Amino acid sequence: MQHADAIQKKRLTTMFAIDVVCFVLAGAAVIGYLAAGVSWLAPVFIGAIAVGLGAQIWFILGWMKAAKRDEEGRPS
Repeated sequence: MQHADAIQKKRLTTMFAIDVVCFVLAGAAVIGYLAAGVSWLAPVFIGAIAVGLGAQIWFILGWMKAAKRDEEGRPS
């Protein structure tokens, strides 16, 4: 496994971990907001969704950067 592949694997694992935490947090926040009427959980839900989406964007940008380096023949 090349160095770039190891970095991408680590990036993927990190993204999955962040997304799982955000998914659980967003689920708890929406249940708390709708079922219990706790109004401050709405921004928590939105924040969890934004952070999860940010983690996915971070992964894709890293993937694009690695692919660009491969096309140019430079080591990652």
